Amino acid sequence: MSEAAQAPPRAAAVRAQIEEMILTGAVQPGERLNELELAARLGGGRGPVREALRSLEGAGLVEIVPNRGALVRRIGMADVMDLYDLRAGFARSAGRLAATRATAAHLARLSSLHHAMEKAAATRDEGAYYKLNLQFHEVLTEAAGNPRLADQDRRVRNELQMALRQAVFGPRQLGISNAEHRRILDALEAQDSERAATAFEKHVLNGRQRMLENLRNWGALPAGL
Repeated sequence: MSEAAQAPPRAAAVRAQIEEMILTGAVQPGERLNELELAARLGGGRGPVREALRSLEGAGLVEIVPNRGALVRRIGMADVMDLYDLRAGFARSAGRLAATRATAAHLARLSSLHHAMEKAAATRDEGAYYKLNLQFHEVLTEAAGNPRLADQDRRVRNELQMALRQAVFGPRQLGISNAEHRRILDALEAQDSERAATAFEKHVLNGRQRMLENLRNWGALPAGL
């Protein structure tokens, strides 16, 4: 069961709203999350907000500092590289499991998302592609049929999203990324566990290289990477 599902219903709803604010950049890394302001903005008392912030601390998105309160966590590049290593391992497991557990509905959804991403790549619509890509990974990991794996992958994905926003893709990289999705989907449709595991793991590791290339091009990559 995910941390959000374990929270009381009101706190879970507040948590989802604050999480969305963090992941979309409405609040920035290092910014203070004021309980009173959030309670007024989201409705309800400080109790649900406090519970939500504790849950988000457990999810790695918030840091609670004595005498300062809750802050949006800052994630450094060394953490980002570690998170990609973790996600590559999760991807390998998810691909292997999904090859034999994916339902016809999963495969149809993945195919539909792949087709939509083809259109986004053709028009170099990075924003649309980014959102579709998140959905593709979510459905693929769900198809593995392992809720604990899905929860851990979602946590790592959220931390990466908070750190990088849309820096993973450049306009010229969309077609390359989606060709990798096609190879994953082909392996799943063939129920080839090893090929699906390898293709999904490589896709995540290639995504790390694309992210580094973009940051390097923007002059935003720390020395040594």
